[in-house]
Amino acid sequence: MKVLERADIRTMKEVRLVGEGRNDIVQASEALRIAEEEGLDLVLVSTPEAIPPVVRIEDFKKLQYEKKKKQKANRQKSDLKEIQLKANISEHDLQTKVSNIDRFLERGDKVKVVVRLKGRERDNPQRAHDLIDKVIGTVTIACKANKVPGPIATAVLEPSK
Repeated sequence: MKVLERADIRTMKEVRLVGEGRNDIVQASEALRIAEEEGLDLVLVSTPEAIPPVVRIEDFKKLQYEKKKKQKANRQKSDLKEIQLKANISEHDLQTKVSNIDRFLERGDKVKVVVRLKGRERDNPQRAHDLIDKVIGTVTIACKANKVPGPIATAVLEPSK
């Protein structure tokens, strides 16, 4: 959509004026005069090549604001949530963390699972990778798991679409 100015109107003879109980074919200069009297903008709805072009009288700034607001609402908000685990976590605590992961995935958030190793636990990093595998296997929501290679056991879980 585009606001029509006087220069744009010169190229058009007639326009179809629609909206608010109107559906008339009028002279382009007359449509612009009506819009100026009402203190609003003449907005081109169709392509300029249409015969006759379709225009509407409305507040263009308000139209743009509502369009941005609608786009913002449609945008999916996907946050990255982080769950930290320790290598020697109890079974009940693990189930609590997994239920939180399920809740986050249901909402559409990505979840980063990190297993922290301290002190002598670093001597056996395989325990951390096994715990990550156990968490991925326990999650009930369908998701895609990306394991991040490295000394710290990390996986990013994304909900399936």
